[in-house]
Amino acid sequence: MGHKRDSHGHVPLTVNGTDGTHPYRGVPLSQLSAKLAKINCLLELEGFANRRRYVPWLPKWTDEEKALILQRKTELEQANDDDW
Repeated sequence: MGHKRDSHGHVPLTVNGTDGTHPYRGVPLSQLSAKLAKINCLLELEGFANRRRYVPWLPKWTDEEKALILQRKTELEQANDDDW
């Protein structure tokens, strides 16, 4: 299944959320948890958590999403402490 292309053959950089305007709006927390579980590096987590720095039109994280991100950060920091 292909993506719709514009008149120049480019795929537009847009993803509509459930409300039709905000990308990733309405993504279940379980999906975010699965994504976070795949991140094994604090630098990658930082880039993901601060994605609006690079793509400013993305919606802000909800409080629940922030809590999951901070929980994963703590897990990665503890794993790094165990390596020492």
